[in-house]
Amino acid sequence: MRIGDGFKARLEFVLEQVFENYSCGGDHERRAFVARRLLQAAQRGVLSLEKLKGVAQDALIEALRTSKPV
Repeated sequence: MRIGDGFKARLEFVLEQVFENYSCGGDHERRAFVARRLLQAAQRGVLSLEKLKGVAQDALIEALRTSKPV
């Protein structure tokens, strides 16, 4: 699946929403982890903003549990 500019903007929007309460928008490792999960979900056909945000929130929770404190 090729991600078009419009859909890429949707993924970036969801990523920003999930990290809005973190200083400086979150660290690179966690953002990259969540972004990878978003892309995987999109490739599986998850396209709605609501579902993508759920994927991103779940990924962030997982990243926070499995990573070292920053």
